[in-house]
Amino acid sequence: MCLYTIVGSNLKIAEQLMDILKYIQQQYSHFNLTEEELSVLGEYITVQHFKRNELFLEEHTTCEKIGLLVTGTAYSYKINDHGEEVIQDFLYPNGQEILFDYESYFQQEKSILNIKFQEDAMVSYYYIEEIKKLYHEYPRFLQFELLLTQQECIKAIQRNQILQVKSAEEKIKLLQNQKPKVFELFPYAHIASYLGIHRNTFRRVFSKQ
Repeated sequence: MCLYTIVGSNLKIAEQLMDILKYIQQQYSHFNLTEEELSVLGEYITVQHFKRNELFLEEHTTCEKIGLLVTGTAYSYKINDHGEEVIQDFLYPNGQEILFDYESYFQQEKSILNIKFQEDAMVSYYYIEEIKKLYHEYPRFLQFELLLTQQECIKAIQRNQILQVKSAEEKIKLLQNQKPKVFELFPYAHIASYLGIHRNTFRRVFSKQ
């Protein structure tokens, strides 16, 4: 039987906890995790309900855990010299659900990113160092971690592609192709920040499409 760490005593959360491993199994079905592997993984998973504007990761701390966004939305950002949020990525279930700072973890440096919840959210997460201890007995956990980190690399490549594009129209179209759900889930001011264009320019160009 799987053992879960539960943060909060809300009955609704408790009921949803029973579906967390099934969710993981469905999201990453190509891994074909066995019942034993899922059970062991479940012993190290914490499931937590976060409120809007709470942080999963805060700058100046080292990223030590990988989170899976089960419900809700979030985004990562840096603070510029003017104290403004500069959006780095959008996070939502079924496609962009991994909460993680690849650079901070692998270089073991303080993160320059914040990961903030845009709305109330449910997250399952585990501490990477704890799972690493299981790699010898359960080598597929390493493959699972590598898959998650590979997704982080892909997201970084996609963002670089967008930033290299010169016109606002091209930036918007490229993001629409890469992540169409972003335009449904996030405010236009955040999208403009991610694209590196002024919000007024974004609205003007986007309205002409």
